[in-house]
Amino acid sequence: MFMRKAVVAAAAALALTGTSIGVADAAMAADVTSASSAAVQSYSCSRTYYSGTAITESGDTGNRVIEVQCQLYHRGFLSAGQVDGIFGSITYNAVLRFQNEYNSICHGGLSVDGVVGTYTWAALRSACPS
Repeated sequence: MFMRKAVVAAAAALALTGTSIGVADAAMAADVTSASSAAVQSYSCSRTYYSGTAITESGDTGNRVIEVQCQLYHRGFLSAGQVDGIFGSITYNAVLRFQNEYNSICHGGLSVDGVVGTYTWAALRSACPS
């Protein structure tokens, strides 16, 4: 967003001074704009991205996070568009909600800490409905 504003501001400044932008400059500005407005990638939850139990927590990225998000998506704690491989505040809050609900419905003993460790991994993959 910042880059797009900078490109637009520079073009406006050039227009005010009577200087024109060449075709190559306009193409470069379009590339910068499209790169800065690229959508965050989302993933399909139709396959397994990770099958281990390593601690996965806020700030992590990659396949472990995608797997956590897919498990949360399948259980109704995230929408498909929120499966992006980035463990941010949305995923953190979804994990907290899952841990609370799992403890309540499945009589589990999960720590409600927003961290996906060995026990939360097992709970996410369990048959207990939530």
